[in-house]
Amino acid sequence: MLLFAVGAAWPLRATATATELQPWRGNRQPAFALPDTNGVNISLEAARGQVVLVHFFATWCEPCREELPALNRLTARANGAIKVLAISVAEVDPRVRRFIESTPVNFPVLLDRDRAVAKAWDVSTLPTTVALDTNLRPRFVVEADFAWDSIDPAKLVAGLIDDKGTQLTKPTEKTNVGG
Repeated sequence: MLLFAVGAAWPLRATATATELQPWRGNRQPAFALPDTNGVNISLEAARGQVVLVHFFATWCEPCREELPALNRLTARANGAIKVLAISVAEVDPRVRRFIESTPVNFPVLLDRDRAVAKAWDVSTLPTTVALDTNLRPRFVVEADFAWDSIDPAKLVAGLIDDKGTQLTKPTEKTNVGG
């Protein structure tokens, strides 16, 4: 049974100010389609059936700059089981492109030029990451930088799908997915 992770603490750091991925308490967030840094529109709906991390960031945000490579390593360790959609909030395209050239990632970086998606998702802090289940329903959120290198991707995925790969778990407490 994959509900083993539900209800346990989700430790992330050795520091006293540990950040935790919290259960989502809001409503379902609206779908979106945004251009990536190459001008190709990418929709959230296209990721249905996958565990998705929607990651809001800005290139000027130092914790964000450190978190993107950690998300890149997480997706590499997940071997395709986790999809990241990184959303640059309210930045000009050339700045984001330059940043991605110097910090390459293996997931799409989308451009929320006018903050419409960030506003619709009630994002008020950068970085913010929302973990979506395979039906694209928000299940967890972290509104700070996060130690993605400490996460076991298999446990994260298990907390968002069942043994058939389609049915959801219903976490009500913090979930332990540490490595």
